[in-house]
Parts: sequence; structure tokens; C-alpha cells
Amino acid sequence: MCNPRRVRVRATRELAEAWGQEVRRQVTRSGRTVGEARVREPLASTVGGPTLTALTAVLARTEGWTRGDDGVFRHELDGGLIAFDPGTRELEIVARVSGEVTGVGEASSVVETRVTDTVEAEGVGTYYDDNWGGVTEQDARRAAEQDLERSLAEAAEARRAEARRAAEASAGGEVESRAARQADEAFASASAAREEELRERAAERLTAVGVEGRTRFHHALAEAYRDAVLAFARARRADNIHHRAENGVLEIEFDLQI
Repeated sequence: MCNPRRVRVRATRELAEAWGQEVRRQVTRSGRTVGEARVREPLASTVGGPTLTALTAVLARTEGWTRGDDGVFRHELDGGLIAFDPGTRELEIVARVSGEVTGVGEASSVVETRVTDTVEAEGVGTYYDDNWGGVTEQDARRAAEQDLERSLAEAAEARRAEARRAAEASAGGEVESRAARQADEAFASASAAREEELRERAAERLTAVGVEGRTRFHHALAEAYRDAVLAFARARRADNIHHRAENGVLEIEFDLQI
């Protein structure tokens, strides 16, 4: 086997192509929506002013109750909350049910994509002076020409792929914006429909939430009654002041000189 010889062939190809390319985008919006049911109970007509005043201090020191910037005391519950507004003297009970919602938007646009370029490539074939392996110079030239065709095709396809990416980048933003608007609209519509269903379920849970909420509130209210009565007794200089709570019953005793 003698030294190898190589046959090299070079060529250029002019590309002038155009085609319609579809640019498509899909956007998904996911989140949770909440349905609520609530009831308000005024307390001003059933609970005296001193007790309601004492209630504010009791709620401020009782674990689980937090006071917001609006002055309203709130206590989170499993499936809802209770709230007491010292300003309106109302107790509010809220039941909540949440659920997942998804909205999908799709948009597409057909853009014209063009390739106008010149690609250049080289093909190589190998043979030996003694035609080792049965490969002649003519065989090597044919192999070089075949290699050249493959290289030209690959170079041309690379230019087309680059043009497709450029078209995607150019039109993709506008198409995605339209898909996003559709997704937002679909999410809002699905949320509205889901919220109505969740409100019905929340209304069904309102009774159970109310039982737990009123129990917690009445514990605080009992402390407020105690504090209000004791404050009255001390203000009147009562003697023998005693109080105790047992089995949910509050007892207060004192001697008051009239």
C-alpha cells in the first residue's frame, strides 16, 4: 500500500427560497380561587357597652386572635374565620372553600420565511497509487462529489434552520402575547364558574364553621363579662370578691354596700 492521495472538490450553491412558516404558542394559567359564604351578627343590642369594651382587651391578649390595620380582630379556623369589629360591634363568620383553576390559551400566525444566501462546501475522497482496496482515482472523485453534495445539503439546511429560528423569534413575542391574553380570559371565565360552585359548598360548611367560631368567641366573651363585672365591683369598692369558671359556667360573688 502506497501513500494515500486525496481528491478535493469545492462548490458553491445559491439559495433563494421562501415558504410560509407557522408560529404557534400555548400559554397556561393556573391558580386557586376561593368561594366564600358569610353571616354577620350584631352584638350591640344584646351585649352591654362595658362588656364590649372589655372584649377588646380580652381579644388582644388571647392566642389566635390578631388585630388588623382596620382594627378588626380575626381568628383563622379550619375552613374559614371569625372576625369581631369593635367599631360596628358585629361578629362575622366566614366559611371558605378553595379549588384549582386552569386556563389555556393558544395562538398561531403564518409568517413568510426567506433564505437568500450562498453556501460553500468541500468534498474529499481518498485513493492509493496502487489502487489498494480496489479504489481508483475515479472512485475517489465520485466519493468526493458525493461528500460535497452531502456537505452542501447540510449547509443549506443549516441556513434554513437559522431562518426558521429568526422567524420564530420575530413573530413569537406577538403570538405569545395573544395566547397569554386568551389564557387570562379563559382563567377568569373558569374562575368565575368555579367560584359559584365553591360558594355553594362554602354555604354548606358555614354552619360547622359557625359552631367552632362561636365557641371560641363566646369563651372570649365570657372573659369579657368577668372583667367587666369585676371592674364594676372594684369601682364600687365591693368586698369579698370571688370568681371561678367551671364546666362552662362563670360564677362571681362580691359584697356591695348600697
